[in-house]
Amino acid sequence: MLRIKWLGQSGYLLTDGKYTICIDPYLSNSVETVTGAKRLITIPIMPEELQVDMIICTHNHLDHLDPCTIKAVDKSNTIFFAPLDCEMLLKELGVLRYTPFDVGTNVRFGEIELRAVHAKHTVPAVGVLVCANGHRLYFTGDTFYDSKLEQIKCDILFVCINGKLGNMSVSEAIKLTQKLQPKVAVPNHYGMFVENTEEPTKYLSGVDCGFAMRPNVWYEIYDILDKKV
Repeated sequence: MLRIKWLGQSGYLLTDGKYTICIDPYLSNSVETVTGAKRLITIPIMPEELQVDMIICTHNHLDHLDPCTIKAVDKSNTIFFAPLDCEMLLKELGVLRYTPFDVGTNVRFGEIELRAVHAKHTVPAVGVLVCANGHRLYFTGDTFYDSKLEQIKCDILFVCINGKLGNMSVSEAIKLTQKLQPKVAVPNHYGMFVENTEEPTKYLSGVDCGFAMRPNVWYEIYDILDKKV
């Protein structure tokens, strides 16, 4: 049974009990160090305690490819997937096992299939389509609204809503949700920094399938599909 935890921003942990995958872990205060923007939520897990088989960094921005997190993570048994644009930095941070993850790349961990899909951002970026337990989970990552996103069919949509720094606004996220018609839509990329957030109720009130995940809480996939808190 697939289980999912929101780490804040666009970060997630996914596990089927055999393999554990992490998407865009931001587990430090590096953004504050660089820009002065302080975290609004507690770090859910210290990076040195993160035990995963695979880390996906969707693009080279601090809150998605976080140098402080990557340096501290145990990299001996973890494969890193990211666009080629990220390769040099990851290797500088000590990553030993790197695989390019650009649009069209497919990888499989047991019964979990992962595919890099289109994203349109301020730097080379991808979204992530996860196929597991007979369901399709689409993580937009950071992206502007783009008509190509409308082709990525899914059962559960994890969508950015902050409307700043290269991301969809609430109204654009609602538009994409209406185009894709997922069973459930989960907003993200809010609540981490005062300078770059949005009120999730604006999104949730504009869609019929919205569900707000609480950070650092494990959900079974059917909890999300049934919208159980």
